[in-house]
Amino acid sequence: MSSVKKNIAWSLSSNVSPLLAGLILFPKIIAAYGLEQFGLLTLAWAFIGYFSLFDLGLSRALTQKVSDYMSKDKSPQEIAQLIRTGFISMWLLGILGGLVLWLCSPLILNHFLKISDALQADSLQAFGLLALSIPLVVHTAGLRAVLDALHLFKSTSLIRTVLGVGTFLAPYLASLVSPTLTSAVISLIITRLITWLLYLYAVYHSKILIFKTKLFNLEQLKSLLQFSGWMTISNIISPLMEYMDRFMIASILGVVATSYYVGPTEVIFKLFIIPGSIAGVLFPLFSKTWQKDPIHTAHLLKQGFLYTLLLLFPASVLLVFFATDWLSLWLTPEFAEQARLVVCWLTIGVLINSTAQIVFAKVQGSGRSDWTAKLHLAEVLPYLGLLYACLYWWGIAGAAVAWCIRVSIDLIGLLVFTKKINPDNFKVLHLPLWTLLLSVGLLIPSVFNASLQIRLIEAFLILTMYLLILIKVLKADGMLEKIMQALRSKRST
Repeated sequence: MSSVKKNIAWSLSSNVSPLLAGLILFPKIIAAYGLEQFGLLTLAWAFIGYFSLFDLGLSRALTQKVSDYMSKDKSPQEIAQLIRTGFISMWLLGILGGLVLWLCSPLILNHFLKISDALQADSLQAFGLLALSIPLVVHTAGLRAVLDALHLFKSTSLIRTVLGVGTFLAPYLASLVSPTLTSAVISLIITRLITWLLYLYAVYHSKILIFKTKLFNLEQLKSLLQFSGWMTISNIISPLMEYMDRFMIASILGVVATSYYVGPTEVIFKLFIIPGSIAGVLFPLFSKTWQKDPIHTAHLLKQGFLYTLLLLFPASVLLVFFATDWLSLWLTPEFAEQARLVVCWLTIGVLINSTAQIVFAKVQGSGRSDWTAKLHLAEVLPYLGLLYACLYWWGIAGAAVAWCIRVSIDLIGLLVFTKKINPDNFKVLHLPLWTLLLSVGLLIPSVFNASLQIRLIEAFLILTMYLLILIKVLKADGMLEKIMQALRSKRST
C-alpha cells in the first residue's frame, strides 16, 4: 500500500470510535438533558466549530507554506520560524474570537433564539464559559496543520479519536453528575484542553521546533496572510452557511425543532469522515505537484473524487432507504416521523458535498483560495434567502433541501475553477461526474416513503449495481489484482 493510501487509512480509522460513541451515546444524552437542553448543546458544538474561523485561514496557509518550504529545501530554521510566527498569530486571534463570543452570546441567546425562561440563566453562563475554549480551538488547528504538512497522519488520527469520542462522552459523563448545560459545556472545554495538550506534545515530539529562532517574523506573517487572505473570507462564510440552518431553525421554529434536525445531522455528517480524511491527505500533495507534475495531480484528483464517491454510496443507500427504521430503533418513532425527510435530503447533499471537498482541496492547493472565497461570497445571501423560504414552506425538511441545493451549486462552481486552472485536470473527472449523477438519481426515490418490502428490493438492486461498478473500477485501477494477491497470500500462510 502506498504512503498516500496508508495516510488516508489512518485518517479514516480515527473516526470509527467517535462514530460508534455518537451512535451509542446520542440517545442517552437526549434522555439526560431533554430536547431543549440538547438543542442548546448542539448549538454549543456549532459555536465551537464556527468560532474556529478566527484563525483567518492561517491553519490551511500553514499547511501549504510548510509543505512548500519543505519541497523547496528551505532550512529547518526558516521552517521553525514560520511555524512559530503562525502559532503566535493564532493565539492572538483565538483570544479575539473568545472575546467576541463572550460579548455576543447574551445578544444571540436573549434576542434571536426561542429559549424557555427556565433555561435563560444557565444558557448565558454556559456560553460565557464556552468562550474560554476558543483560543485553544484556534491554536489546535495550527498544531494539526503542522502535523499534516509533516505527513504525521498517524498522530493526528489518534488525537482526533480522543476529541471525537470526548465530544460525546464528556457531556454524557457530566450529565451523571449534573444534567445542566453549564456542566456539559465545562466537559467540552476539558476535552478541548486535553486535545490541545496532545497536539502540542506531538508537534514538539516531531522536533520541527528544536531550532532556536525568533519568535515572530513579520515577513513570514505577510506570506501566510497573502495565502490566507481570501481563505479568511471562505473560513467566515463557509461555516456561516454550514451552521446557519441550526440557528435559523432555533429562531423560527424553536430550540426543540433544532433537536429533530441536528440529531440525524450529527450521524449523517459523520460521512464527511471519508472526504475529510482523503482531502486532508491530498491537499499538501496538490500543493507540491500541481505545477511540477500536473499529470500526477490529475491522477490524484480523479482517484480522490471516485473513491470518495464509491466509499460513501453504500452507506448513503442504507441511510436514506431505511431512514424511518433506523431512526425509530435508535431514538423513537416520533423522532423518526419528524426527521425522515431531513435524513434523505441531507444524505444526498453529503454525497454531493463530499466530492466537492476533493475538488475544493485541489483548487486551494493550486493557490486559488481567492476563487473559492468569491464563490462563497456569491452564495451566502441567496442561500440565506432560500433557507428562510424553505423553512417557511416545508419546516425542518426545507432546511435540508436548501442545503442540498447550495452544495450542488458549490460543486459546479469548483468544477469550473478546476477547468480554468488546468483543462486536463477537468477531463479526468468526466467518468466520476457521470457516476455522481447516477448515484444521486438512484437516491432520490427514497424521499417517497414506500413500504419496507419495496425499499428492500430497491436497495438490493441499487447495491448490486454498485458492486458491479466497484469491481470494474478496482480492476481498472489495478486494486482488484492486489486484493486477490493479498487473499491468496493469506490463504497460503
